[in-house]
Amino acid sequence: MPRLAKLALAAGLSLLLSPPRAQADGEGVDPDLAAAEAEDGATRPPPPPVSLLAPQAPVGLLASLGLDMSLILDVALGWFTQDDHLRLGGHAPDHNGFTLQGLEWVASAAVDPYFRFDLSFQLAHLELEEAYLTTLALPWSLQARLGVLNAAFGRENPRHLHTWHLASPSLMHARFLAEEHFGGLGGELSWLLPLPWYLLLLVEVLDTHALTDFRSSSFAAVAEGEDLRDPGQLVYLTRLESFVPGGDDWSLALGASGAWGPSVELADTRAALYGLDLYLRWRPLSEGEDALAVGLTLEYVLRDSDSPEGHVLDHGGYVQLDVQLDRRWLVALRADNTARLPGEAWGTTALATWAWRGSAAVSFLPTHFSKLRLQADLGRAPGMDGPYAAVFLQLEISAGAHGAHAF
Repeated sequence: MPRLAKLALAAGLSLLLSPPRAQADGEGVDPDLAAAEAEDGATRPPPPPVSLLAPQAPVGLLASLGLDMSLILDVALGWFTQDDHLRLGGHAPDHNGFTLQGLEWVASAAVDPYFRFDLSFQLAHLELEEAYLTTLALPWSLQARLGVLNAAFGRENPRHLHTWHLASPSLMHARFLAEEHFGGLGGELSWLLPLPWYLLLLVEVLDTHALTDFRSSSFAAVAEGEDLRDPGQLVYLTRLESFVPGGDDWSLALGASGAWGPSVELADTRAALYGLDLYLRWRPLSEGEDALAVGLTLEYVLRDSDSPEGHVLDHGGYVQLDVQLDRRWLVALRADNTARLPGEAWGTTALATWAWRGSAAVSFLPTHFSKLRLQADLGRAPGMDGPYAAVFLQLEISAGAHGAHAF
């Protein structure tokens, strides 16, 4: 850098970081006020020395923006009993040894009374997961989101890695939605219906350009260098969800989702996804935070698509039981299954016909910011020499402030 530029940069930093200039001696100073300040200074104890090791107040652009930020690290150590096993990609640990599942940087802030900003960036894979604005003041119980979104399809897809109760996603998720998250650049409009109970209706439209980070296992992306030819190349999604309280201790959430777009298997053909999900939770609030809590999740997806082999219907789902023993211990059990309905099998997916898997995990949570999980899997798919087993040890560390998790 030229010497003149260095001097200019140093001068600019000095002006930004240095305190305001004190007035010169005798320049517009009241003598009585100066005497009082001098007397007060003589009796005031000296300030403590500044330690370079002591934590200092945050300084810089990000702090001045008022962002709530966090870093979330997920690392897994896995071992499989045979080389031929289910591989899901994305965040899933798919091989023997260590897997850096994610290093997520999360930032959020209320921009003003009308907008909120949320960002999630995967430093481990150098990819943007989500970045969107949410409206806060639309009339008629409406709310909109605009940006890079995880599609609001089902319960599992919108949830980030650190909210999972097992070390890997469901088979259904990888086969029908995406390796990580089904989503992309788009917009969403939701309406909370004016009813005595909670009923939310939302619609989404997602751009399918590869350059806009579109991600899907069922819908085709527009290749780089090409442009959208018609609105049929977009993906359209709708969801209806309801929440039914069952007294002080019981609650039930129900959802139905649908998505339509171009098929990933064959050019100029269509694909459709239909999903149902249920979440039932029991937690005796009167017994405090250490009381036993139980959650039951069921999710099912049906895919209707064209492929080179013909018209195909395939489906899958999972049932998961989560038992919170107390504040520090959580047990999770999940049974997965995917299969095709009568018709030709797909030839381009690793889960072409059927697959099943059972998982059991025990999680220890020393604090809200750390988690240690031990998990065992047993699974099988066509072509394998019998079932395989796998064991995972997962560590999660979270530093910083992050938003509340979805129900």
